[in-house]
Amino acid sequence: MPAALIAGSVVVVTGSSGTAALSAEQGPYRPPFAAGKHKAEFEPNTVLVKFKPKASSSARKAAVSKYGATAEDSVASKVVKLKSDVPAPDLLKKVKADPAVELASLNYKRYISAVPNDEYYTTDQKTYLNTVRMPQAWDVSKSSGSQIVAVLDTGVDAGHPDLVGHLVPGYNAVSSTRPNPVDDNGHGTMTLGIIAAAANNGVGVAGVGWNVKAMPVKVLDANGSGYDEDIAEGIYWAVDHGAKVINMSLGGPDDNPILHQAISDAVNDGVTVVAAAGNDGSDDLQYPASYTEVIAVAATDASGSLTDFSSFGNWVDIAAPGVDILSTGPRNLTPSGYEPYWYCTGTSCSAPIVTGVAALVKNKWPALTPAQVAQRVENLARDAGPRGIDPYYGHGIVDAYAALGGKWAQDFPVNAPDGNDQPARATAISLGSVSGTINTEGETDWYKVTSDAARILTFSVTGPEFNQDKYTANFGPRLLVFNSNLSAVAGDVKAYPDFYPNTNRPIWGPLTVSVGAAVQAGDTYIAVRNDNGSRDTRSYTLTVSEVTGRSSGVLYAYPVRDVSPADLGVGAPLTSTPTVTFASDMDPARITSDTVFLQNGKTGAVVPGTVAYDAAARTSTITPNAPLTEATPYRITVTLGAFAPNSRDSGWSSVFSTVDLTPQALTVFSGSGAYLAANLSWTIPATPDLDQVIVRRNVGSKAPTPTTGTLVYAGTGTSVKNTGLAQSTTYTYAAWVVDRTGHYSPIAVKQLLGMKSGIAVTSTLINYGGAITIKGSTLRIDNLAYAGLPVNVYVRPKTSSKFTLLAALKTSSTGTLSVTHKPLVSSVYMLTFPGSESLMGTRTADVTVQVRPTISAALSPASIRLGGTTAFSGYVLPAHYGQTVYLQQYGSKVWKSIASVKLSTSGKYAFGIKPAVRGQIAYRVYFPGDADHAPAYTVNKIVTIS
Repeated sequence: MPAALIAGSVVVVTGSSGTAALSAEQGPYRPPFAAGKHKAEFEPNTVLVKFKPKASSSARKAAVSKYGATAEDSVASKVVKLKSDVPAPDLLKKVKADPAVELASLNYKRYISAVPNDEYYTTDQKTYLNTVRMPQAWDVSKSSGSQIVAVLDTGVDAGHPDLVGHLVPGYNAVSSTRPNPVDDNGHGTMTLGIIAAAANNGVGVAGVGWNVKAMPVKVLDANGSGYDEDIAEGIYWAVDHGAKVINMSLGGPDDNPILHQAISDAVNDGVTVVAAAGNDGSDDLQYPASYTEVIAVAATDASGSLTDFSSFGNWVDIAAPGVDILSTGPRNLTPSGYEPYWYCTGTSCSAPIVTGVAALVKNKWPALTPAQVAQRVENLARDAGPRGIDPYYGHGIVDAYAALGGKWAQDFPVNAPDGNDQPARATAISLGSVSGTINTEGETDWYKVTSDAARILTFSVTGPEFNQDKYTANFGPRLLVFNSNLSAVAGDVKAYPDFYPNTNRPIWGPLTVSVGAAVQAGDTYIAVRNDNGSRDTRSYTLTVSEVTGRSSGVLYAYPVRDVSPADLGVGAPLTSTPTVTFASDMDPARITSDTVFLQNGKTGAVVPGTVAYDAAARTSTITPNAPLTEATPYRITVTLGAFAPNSRDSGWSSVFSTVDLTPQALTVFSGSGAYLAANLSWTIPATPDLDQVIVRRNVGSKAPTPTTGTLVYAGTGTSVKNTGLAQSTTYTYAAWVVDRTGHYSPIAVKQLLGMKSGIAVTSTLINYGGAITIKGSTLRIDNLAYAGLPVNVYVRPKTSSKFTLLAALKTSSTGTLSVTHKPLVSSVYMLTFPGSESLMGTRTADVTVQVRPTISAALSPASIRLGGTTAFSGYVLPAHYGQTVYLQQYGSKVWKSIASVKLSTSGKYAFGIKPAVRGQIAYRVYFPGDADHAPAYTVNKIVTIS
């Protein structure tokens, strides 16, 4: 389809809220520009030159004058534009031969790659932002920091309320008299806003970069076009002024080495470059997108399906939504009464989404090179369309969350093949009509008509309604007819919409293409495909009828009759040995591992193997050295140059993916119990599409299921410590490997049995110098004993919180143990079982043993006369220097302290007693206790007074 049909219009928002409907009086606003397929255009009488770095100023000036040209720039500039009276191609030939010139090129014209859409909906950014998982990505990072994004486009409305504060000074490469990059077209403000519109400010729209700083560089004029000189100048200026990411939503045909060098220099300076793939709806090369240094972005709708206008080819790197992308629009170009927000459709709108993601990635990992940024953005994309890298989505649809380190999501689904992917599996038909669908990007449907004798047949293909106002993907019929040897007998034709007279408005409706062919007796093959490469699940109709007349001659040959596994097939066995059956005899010497080989569809790496050729069967067989990897896309590639005389194909490929097996169970799932915790570890088997390992637990001996019990772990690690568990409890753990399609492996189970421990002491109060026996037990919670379990007995002073190991013991056959200890101070005991590979750990409660000091007592004399005195003396062991002890007297059935002294350094004390009455009186000394020792009393002493 001609991309001129992708023309559309700006949709602006009315009212103050940004959600009101369009005014019936105003109608849609159509801007004075349109994007589409453009022929190569260049500035006449002009050549771009990049002089060699070592070329002197005089040599440069001599080269300019030698060819009768004038330099519009300083000869010291990085890119110099030369102008003369001779045609540009002639001047180019002369300049290229000059020894002072490194590169020279025509000054090609480039165009914007998108136009705004003419339909208005209420603000619906979340629809397409969810496609690339932008909200989840913002949870990871909401800033591009110092990673300035340069937008090379038509300029910007710098005063737009949704862009104020998010711009850095820019540059106008188009006009030297107007230094500010003012947007006089609208496209630049729109693409820049997709990246940099302020987020979370309650106004307008949210840019992908959330809080990004954007640099507007005007390289396109009011008509949305610009020359490579200005684009190259804009690239150099942006790099020199701190840009770290460049967005170019522009493009056109034909290579320009000067432009390529500017991009290469930018990348070498650490700048990531992103460009729109183009809106040609074809596989024609687009520049700058097709340069290898550039991330080329195709367009999808919000559901992740390739649009029919998006350019495609092996140079496409990634895809992003490009339909109805709401963004900022210049205020002065927005009709009165409307808010300055426009809807954008095209690859111009897809590229800024990827650019914003690249800026967030660069900010999170500033040391990444452009190649590493591209690798992260591309390799973590979600596969779409044919599995693996393909010409339509490249690596897939950008996944912002995964690119920023988040968990990946499942790939976008692919439709099952319809079984007629090669001539050998063509659907047999007769005269009349049959229906079919092109339900996978790039698919070809093959049909076969058998004739008893030569005759003239007409083949017609009519598609469903072609309406780009209603559908983002439409069917553009393309038809080829081949004889039994797969040599073409009728032209490679395609259909285009008609236009209303004297307007640029297309007439929407089903498109039909027809060819007539003189066929011989035998089989005639018909190949039907969608010209724009997209899929359309609506059916088309193929009609075959017999007529009289003439047809075109042989055009070219289709090189392959059959391939196995089938093209676009899924579920191929891991033991597959791919085969290619050619349509004609091949030179066996040309069938080698260099010309027929198998590649990993994701990485492009060649799969090691051998290639054999059966000349009689015309079949080449690839035998991999090892079984294929499951759930992996593969590409069978043939690069033989011309397969046969009159062949237009210089290369051929077919893709398939291997069976998605249920993941294997964990190779190892082990663990050990601890006190109130469990330590688990595992070994993950080789799983190419690993999503995560799930670990869940149940209390008791019954294993959980994937939906029951308590989630313990979900991730790609290999171990976890599960804490917060209860004592004397059995836990059963279950683990599964889960792949990206949600398949669960067989269960792996680890059980840790609950244990209980007890502790007792022979006495909780002993005298200083005495000993206790600590008795313990460790049993399973059902009282089963284990001999030889390691049990540690710990002790700490009552005044301390730190336990020290008293003894490391092992349980007896009855699960018991004991140890004797002489505590010097009041002490706390407990014992632990640390756990094992099958048993949970335990810890007993604390048991306190009080130690009281030894207090001696002597009374002399024991008998005295009234008025006489006696001495009550002794010592405290251990000595408590300075500690007060009390002399107590018994009377009226109670003990009463009557005197006190402080202990000497050796712990001695002495009291003098002079009773006031006759009779017998009992005395004792009381030690009140302290932090280390319990209270203690001496024996009672009786004094007789006469």
